[in-house]
Amino acid sequence: MPSLLIHNIGAIATGDLAEPLRNETTLYVEDGLIKEIGTSRETADTVIDAQGLTLTPGLIDGHVHPVFGEFTPTQNSVGWQRFYMHGGTTSMISAGELHVPGLPLDPPDPKTFKYLAVLSLRCNSKAQVYGPKMTTGTLLLAPGLKEADFAEVAAEGSRCVKFIFYPLMAPWDEALQYVEWAHKYGLTVKLHSGGVSRSGSSRPAGSEVVLRLKPDVVAHISGGPIPMPKEEMEQIVANSKSFMEICTSGNYLRTVELIEMAKRYNALDRVVMGTDTPGGTGIQPRGMLRNMCLISALGKIAPEQAIAIATGNTARAHNLPQGIIAVDRPADLILMGAIRGSVARTALESISVGDLPGISTVVVDGQVVIKDRSEQTPPPSSLAKTTHVHFCGD
Repeated sequence: MPSLLIHNIGAIATGDLAEPLRNETTLYVEDGLIKEIGTSRETADTVIDAQGLTLTPGLIDGHVHPVFGEFTPTQNSVGWQRFYMHGGTTSMISAGELHVPGLPLDPPDPKTFKYLAVLSLRCNSKAQVYGPKMTTGTLLLAPGLKEADFAEVAAEGSRCVKFIFYPLMAPWDEALQYVEWAHKYGLTVKLHSGGVSRSGSSRPAGSEVVLRLKPDVVAHISGGPIPMPKEEMEQIVANSKSFMEICTSGNYLRTVELIEMAKRYNALDRVVMGTDTPGGTGIQPRGMLRNMCLISALGKIAPEQAIAIATGNTARAHNLPQGIIAVDRPADLILMGAIRGSVARTALESISVGDLPGISTVVVDGQVVIKDRSEQTPPPSSLAKTTHVHFCGD
């Protein structure tokens, strides 16, 4: 695999909340992995002059709804994943492939849900040349599943299960058993929280359910679209260990309040991010960028912290190796800067004042997948210069 050298970096936002900024100006990649930060190397197969732009990890959208490859019936969405890549999203995690016309939801059928997860896994198993890395095949939980079903989907490659149509206020024994089986087979447990979804068939879930089941991730805690009451949201921040997901589809006021609570309870390391699209909110290629601007500008956190929530935190919640700029981590990277005409001078300043940053270059596994500039953001004030490039679109 070709090597990559990036130099003349203006700032490195690492994606690691414990050390969110580094001041090195160079980075070297080999075999798809970051090998040196602050390198003295001067040559590589591909060399990028960052022109003072900010280097960040690729964004990780922790809540998407793919179905069959690049087609999602909601909003008749075709080819949408490529657009998200141009919005800086290099990885996506399915929160369930549930937007299938005619899918029987009442009552939820365990056999249907299991085979839908397997079908989606197989439809998404071939990497999209121009699309983000996809984690799909999320098992929607229904009464009547057996331990063998969890083992089967895990063997197929599933990484996540989700409570959404499950009757949560029924006796708790089965639901608690599902959490235990999921963890036994290495599956992340996600819970649809707040009010009902667009389908109207999901089950509302607030703090009582979260504190009883202890899911790994509380999906769209601040709304997707309807959040739980503010006081219940605070109970989860204060009394649980679950990751708390904010989404573009949610309630913006509640999202800002969540960030304020997370700061108060020293829980920013449990905040993660997604878009909850495609869905009723539509397609949002710049949704992750907008999320970062919202929580930094109105939630009053440093822009590098907002980036860490959109990258390293979300990767950690889903046990993914990417999302952090560190040695031996996958080289999924973005070069971004302030858009011409913004009051900001850098990408970090842009995010802090709520201005969308502009993306110049996107790298996945050490390979340039977007050069010159993104199709989904206005151009930053300077563009990276790539030479001797091994471009995956060539």
